[in-house]
Amino acid sequence: MIRVVLCLAFSLLLSACATVPDSNQVEIAPDKFVSLPAPSEFEGTISVNQLITAKWSDSTQVLPVHLEINESDVVLVGFSSWGTRLLTLNYNGQILETDNLKGLGAVLPDGKQVLMNLMLTLWPATSWQPHLSTIGWQLVDNATSRILLDENGETVAKIQYDEPKVAGGIPADIQFEQVRQHYQIQIQTLE
Repeated sequence: MIRVVLCLAFSLLLSACATVPDSNQVEIAPDKFVSLPAPSEFEGTISVNQLITAKWSDSTQVLPVHLEINESDVVLVGFSSWGTRLLTLNYNGQILETDNLKGLGAVLPDGKQVLMNLMLTLWPATSWQPHLSTIGWQLVDNATSRILLDENGETVAKIQYDEPKVAGGIPADIQFEQVRQHYQIQIQTLE
């Protein structure tokens, strides 16, 4: 009897470990995970200040950030309106490390989600395709927009790029609409 209980417990432990995503995996939809492209797939280096405005329901949050991308790392630092560092994200292609100001962990957005949305807007669609194809999804680029489609061809997110482009070829203004979860993100790149 003890062997049966131990075997069952061990089996459950192994199956739980198998469902835990790798540290570079992000939940793109309920129970659907994708790995993030590598920093080097951005195909350039930048160091810019941005203003991220997130809107959902009756709420709006504004987060000034500093974004750095190079061959080996993506670093995003978010600040309060008075200049205090609230969060730091560091992604090296394998591991995403997050550091939130103590006491704000429950109020700040999930770092993986912030990084995924940012990378969906900035990385080339070709760098996303191998990651999205594992779940049957795709990114479709047009001249000034991008659409994220699920396995049924339904729109998950719409991304609109406005001219002019600034530092590193990043558009000055990016509009990201998550259709299913009903929120919008505006990313303004400051010169």
